[in-house]
Amino acid sequence: MPEDQQGERKPSKSHLQWIPANWTWSKWKPVIRSALAAWISLVIFVIPTTENLLGQAAFLILIGDAQPSFLSPPSDPFIAVLERELIILIFVGLGWAWTCLGLRLADFARPTDVPNASLTSIISGQYIEAGPSIIIAVFLFIASVFFLYIKSRMGPGPFLFACIFGCTCIDISLPTGALFPYPYYMIGKAILLPLTFHAAVALILSVLLFPSSISALFTTRLQAVLLPLVSAVREHRVHLQQDITSPDFSATTIIAAVDKAEGALPLLASAARLLKLDVIYSRFAPTDYSEIHALTKRLTVRAYGMNVYYTLIDPTREKFPITPAPSAPATPIMTSPSNSRPPSPERDRSHSHDEKTDGHTPSDLGLRRRSGGHHGHHHSASRPHHFPRAHSHQRNHSPYRHSTSHHSHHSLLHGSLLHLALSRTPRPESAVGVFESHRYLNLEAKHLSHPDSDRYTARATELLSTSCQDLLKSCESALQGACDWLGCVRDNRFNFWVRTEVKERIRTDNIKKYEDLHRELSAALDEFTTQKRLTVLDPYRALFASSDDLTAEVDIPPHRYLFHCYVYQYHLMRFAALIQSMLSEIIRLETERATPRVWLPSLNLSKLAFWSVWTPYEVVDRDDDENPEMIPGLDPSTMADLGQAVRRDPDALPPRNALESVMNWLYQTITGIGGGNALFALKAGALTIILSLPSFISSSAEFAYKNKFAWAVFMGQLTLSRFRGDTAFGLIARICSTFIGGIVGTLMWYISAGSGAGTPFGMAAVCFVCFPFFFFARLYWPVPPMTNLIIFVTSALVIGYSYQDTHLVTPSSPGFGIDVAWKRFVLVTVGVLAAGIFSYLPPSTTIRAYQRRTLATTSAELGSIYCSAVSFANTKREGETAQVVSQLLAIRCKLNRSMVLKANVMYEFSFRGRWPAKRYQKILEIQLQISYLLSHLMSVAAQLEPAWAHAFLKRTRMLDADFQGDVLAVISLISSSLRTGNPLPQVTPCPLLDRFMARRHGLNVIHEESDDDFGLPKVLTMEMLESLQYLTFCVGVSTAFGIVTRLDRLMVAVKELVGEQYHIDGIGLPLHHRSVAAEMRSPTSEIM
Repeated sequence: MPEDQQGERKPSKSHLQWIPANWTWSKWKPVIRSALAAWISLVIFVIPTTENLLGQAAFLILIGDAQPSFLSPPSDPFIAVLERELIILIFVGLGWAWTCLGLRLADFARPTDVPNASLTSIISGQYIEAGPSIIIAVFLFIASVFFLYIKSRMGPGPFLFACIFGCTCIDISLPTGALFPYPYYMIGKAILLPLTFHAAVALILSVLLFPSSISALFTTRLQAVLLPLVSAVREHRVHLQQDITSPDFSATTIIAAVDKAEGALPLLASAARLLKLDVIYSRFAPTDYSEIHALTKRLTVRAYGMNVYYTLIDPTREKFPITPAPSAPATPIMTSPSNSRPPSPERDRSHSHDEKTDGHTPSDLGLRRRSGGHHGHHHSASRPHHFPRAHSHQRNHSPYRHSTSHHSHHSLLHGSLLHLALSRTPRPESAVGVFESHRYLNLEAKHLSHPDSDRYTARATELLSTSCQDLLKSCESALQGACDWLGCVRDNRFNFWVRTEVKERIRTDNIKKYEDLHRELSAALDEFTTQKRLTVLDPYRALFASSDDLTAEVDIPPHRYLFHCYVYQYHLMRFAALIQSMLSEIIRLETERATPRVWLPSLNLSKLAFWSVWTPYEVVDRDDDENPEMIPGLDPSTMADLGQAVRRDPDALPPRNALESVMNWLYQTITGIGGGNALFALKAGALTIILSLPSFISSSAEFAYKNKFAWAVFMGQLTLSRFRGDTAFGLIARICSTFIGGIVGTLMWYISAGSGAGTPFGMAAVCFVCFPFFFFARLYWPVPPMTNLIIFVTSALVIGYSYQDTHLVTPSSPGFGIDVAWKRFVLVTVGVLAAGIFSYLPPSTTIRAYQRRTLATTSAELGSIYCSAVSFANTKREGETAQVVSQLLAIRCKLNRSMVLKANVMYEFSFRGRWPAKRYQKILEIQLQISYLLSHLMSVAAQLEPAWAHAFLKRTRMLDADFQGDVLAVISLISSSLRTGNPLPQVTPCPLLDRFMARRHGLNVIHEESDDDFGLPKVLTMEMLESLQYLTFCVGVSTAFGIVTRLDRLMVAVKELVGEQYHIDGIGLPLHHRSVAAEMRSPTSEIM
């Protein structure tokens, strides 16, 4: 589990629930390996010969023992440990080399060298001079900026602890080097040598004790993705047979299973990054899993698409937010009517798609007709929504009668607006979104409601269940078979005593097993595609049946219910096809890979894994981007008939010559320094110099050296973060963790030493007992990683310094036991408080501003991808699908990172007021929903034939320049408003749904008044209704409808955040209600 996800986990009912959950042999293996590595390092530390060899920084061999524990343990596969340890040694080596260069240049500024100076006189600070100290301080500043920039830029990963140890090297070496009256180059050895010993121990144990490979890690994490999908398919079978109209019905278990599978993808991607470097003896090469990895990522998207059905039919779904703002203007003078409508409850993230997916109908009333002859059949097929209805069966609550009652409708509007006005007693804000609310009330009253919705939904779900049960069962069996195969891919590798014939028989049986699963799934999919999926058409067959009984009335559901079923069936078919491809790949691998062999790294040596660009999924957790206006992994390039859409510099024309080109490049480079990570690194470098000043002043140098003031420098350096909230959280967490760790380390020391100086045997015995439990907690304790890390690092530091103080003569001695714990606590407190104060000095960045600018960037990029998706549907290009899918993946990763990052907003104290967290969360969720809908749109566009694709674009108005101008204007308004914080106009092109539904097609593909038919029949036939292309077409229409409604919701959500301006009295309201509008108008709002 990613460490930052652990920090975000909500507390369970039992705070110790994580212990039995991880108390398994497979989880204890890395714990035992890490604990033994730490204990061996301790033994090396307490041996007198090696203790003297390692010197004053010998404790680093202890605290260097855990990447999830004491900074860098061998808890991962060998290749991952090798990568991490090499980067650590390289960075520490760079720090040592930089220190030597700084000491050499500082020596040039020294008038004379004193090579025979005594250590006592050196420590006293009497040889400190201004010139060399300034040069060393400059080198310390540059090195700090370098390491902290990389730490911030790269985020969690193999670079994190390398940067920490690099900072440790320069924080100790350079200030100490300023004390010497000559260049003391060997000072970096005290840092590098213990870490080299630690790296050797970690690598040896990674090979010898419970060795693990990247392939094993990858297949384990791949199972962690597929197993929840198996549970989700099983739950689909159960839920489709339940009464979905019951108030107790809920699809949360399905949604939670799919979310769990998607949440495991980042860890899977991080393991896939190193597959090409893996060394393994097995039948299957590490790179053989790449195709299965790609299919798995697509499976989660399809599983998410199947969940859409339950949000479409949810009777408690959220209507358009007619009361979007939780505040009110002046109270109207009239009383509240009885039919005022309260705001709908907010849904959680699982309700990610719009319930009114088709929306392209004049009403949702059932299509009733009198059966007629052959002529009537053609009439009904061409215009199914204009069938005459039996007036004797007209209900009093008909939507037609309701929608034609203007008084009833406007009373509803009046009550809604009045409820908005009276919703809260405190009135700090004005109402927003009243214009959009009024328009949506019109749409809901006329087209988006139905009195028999429960009956039609229950019937549609019953037919859908009948059609899908067999295919779902086959999908479950096949997916479970794929999981079983992943768990057995390394079996019988080392069974050399087993005869070859027996191994071959086992392999042949496996091939037959997966061929049977593949055959069963293929048969179920073929039967579903050709026959069973047509079951949902039963209520609509009467449209095409001839009857001589002219008085017979046929009750035909609105087309939306058929579209809902088609959405589920489409994603189920794509889901089954992906599983089918996965089984085919498994059969191919089982057939081609007959015998095990040694697989060596297949990566080009010029492209080492840890220098490559990481895929977006790998940096999902707490990766601080260089700029909130940039999205890692996304390079949008949208081509259209009007030429490429590119940005221009509003302050300068393009360069005309080489000089202007060079100066333009120089300007871009200099302004690039103003990026978030660069400014943070410069600021952290300045803080490092300020905290190091006591070491560069002769009167305080001795005090700083003897009391280990480097601890304060180091803690202040690493506590300072890009955002004030993260710094405040780090301050509190480090102080609390240091206190707890100091107590634990003190207890360990006095248990091992008693009242004496301690013995190596006592210390080794105590640590032998404690380390396994420490590492178990460090690896699996669900607390913020910083808290977890500092506790055990401080404990190791206390016992390490205590033993060193009592057994090794050093010029500086922080004491032992409680003395060293107290000094550590005081200096850590000094360092983190300095970082906390420094975080408020300019340039000061807040998570609040970062969140808003990030949402602005993702809004704009979603607009670009929307254009790419429409372009692809119009003119398909080779390879464009993969590019758009990768861009959507990058946007979702960016949004997920911002979701994790905002956890520390609560630590950004502000007297201006509370941060509107719920409003930001709503915007983020809507953008995530749009990104998934765009993925589905790309899938649909890829499946549609050219004629059907053009009909789809025609029906959804995606090639209508006027409509698309409104869509892109809405996206641009949203992005610009979020970026600048300026209010939006009170009147905007929203709701877009009003224009999207301008022409009503019903079940028809081509509108009866359309001039272009694209070679498709205007008269709907049963054959067309049964075709796969028609199904895909309907899913595309539903997806487009969902995108349009999400853009409408996004506009209102952003208005809630930034407010409105440009008020016009009475616009959009009937004349007899303009007095109400005058009372409720929203003045131009000011941005806080």
